Amino acid sequence: MVTSPASLPLSSAPPSPTGTLPEAARVFDSAQLLDGRAEIYIRHQGELYRLRQTRQGKLILTK
Repeated sequence: MVTSPASLPLSSAPPSPTGTLPEAARVFDSAQLLDGRAEIYIRHQGELYRLRQTRQGKLILTK
């Protein structure tokens, strides 16, 4: 699911260097990406990356 930054509470929007999101920014909720899983794989330019959530709730992206 893609959510527009304007529809997110301010506390949910990731900070940017200027403090606001660019108008064309796409925001994805990690819970929706992971969909109850501890990890997912993302293909980017022919390479496979693993996105996983730690027990502490942090995200780690590895190649």
